[in-house]
Amino acid sequence: MSNHLAIATVTASLVRYLQGAVGADVGNAVVTAVRPDGPNSGVPEVGLNIFLYQVTPNAAWRNQDLPTRRPDGSLHQRPQIALDLHYLLTFYGDETQLEPQRILGSAVRALHTRPILSRQEIRSAIAANAFLAGADLADEIETVKLTPQSLTLEELSKLWSVLFQTPYTLSMAYDASVVLIAADSQPSMVQPVVTPAIHVFPSVTPPAPAVPDTLTGLQLWLRGDADITYDAAGAISQWRDQSDNNRHAVQPAAARQPRLVRGAVASKPAVRFDGADDYLAIEQLNYASAGAIDGLTLFALLRTTLPQAQSLISFDRNAYWSLDLTGGGNAGRARWSTQPQAGATHDLDSPGSFADGRWRLLCARFTAGATVTKQLFVDGILVAAANAHPGQNVGSGATRFGFVGAPSQATTFNGAIGADLFRGELAEIVLYDRALNDGERDRVEQYFVEKYG
Repeated sequence: MSNHLAIATVTASLVRYLQGAVGADVGNAVVTAVRPDGPNSGVPEVGLNIFLYQVTPNAAWRNQDLPTRRPDGSLHQRPQIALDLHYLLTFYGDETQLEPQRILGSAVRALHTRPILSRQEIRSAIAANAFLAGADLADEIETVKLTPQSLTLEELSKLWSVLFQTPYTLSMAYDASVVLIAADSQPSMVQPVVTPAIHVFPSVTPPAPAVPDTLTGLQLWLRGDADITYDAAGAISQWRDQSDNNRHAVQPAAARQPRLVRGAVASKPAVRFDGADDYLAIEQLNYASAGAIDGLTLFALLRTTLPQAQSLISFDRNAYWSLDLTGGGNAGRARWSTQPQAGATHDLDSPGSFADGRWRLLCARFTAGATVTKQLFVDGILVAAANAHPGQNVGSGATRFGFVGAPSQATTFNGAIGADLFRGELAEIVLYDRALNDGERDRVEQYFVEKYG
């Protein structure tokens, strides 16, 4: 956690980082951080201006520190606030020489190549600005990540006509996340035990783990530590199915291939998706009949830090089913979507966000005819349940093929996808064509616990 200088430190670090990049590409370019109110506001004649136009609470970290006080009012832990910083990058120069566009290209290349503020960059910015003396952002565990954002024409128009009241200049928006600011006060130490008390409880033996292929109905099993075909850069062209059904997840297009990340979880590798164009198409598994699914159980071990709509594994939520994360006002929640034979798609959401950078085991289950047809478990705990579309199986009757990391709209193998691609890492996926009972589900979850700790 950082002190009150964290926001200014991010801005100064971003100025310093981009000055080095655009200055090397466009020799006379200057990077500033002023309000872009016009030519007399201090913006450069040739260069780039960075303006912090909005600050919002970070959805994933919000309220992570609660409660901060004990029942007696004493401080239990340092209060902190998690913020996302929204910047407008504006580009200036001789239009006849296309200088604004050249500087834009240089800036976005730099921010895409290294979309974080390194600790060394932050320390250099602090040393170069006396007003940042005492800033401790470089010691923060959570790094600040930079992500481009799309502003609509209406949003851009409001920024320039209402906020700045000056003619439009070539601009692009970026978010810096997450910035954690903590109070200076320190929690008091807990008083020592005066009278020790020892309580003895009966032991609880965990269930014996079940390796996924020891249970019937296994449809698909993708392991980050087994049978992945990748090149020297780690780009994955095939993630081989371990269920013996040959339902491999593949991506022939080099530009859309996710990457293998070694030692991602419990010293085991995982598959990283960039959220822009990475996804895998599932071979030899599709649905094509109404009510095709009367039972299903899906496990996925994943992590992400991006609290926005994104798809983990999908056979089209409006035709069969998908497991996703939500966007909008309740961003980062797990969403288990199913389409019945008739009627509207049903979404079952978890009560809280899981886009917090921690590894999570999601389990989604559907049981036609049960009192509770849909359930969603997170890390072995039931977090949501519903009696969705009672009396109906899942499946609209349309033909749909599946994807890992992208929402399916495909009527043919590796066909059309939607826009909300997954940005994060997947270590393992297990899919059964039936609803496992609670004992079986517990045993598969224990397999994940013992394997990944």
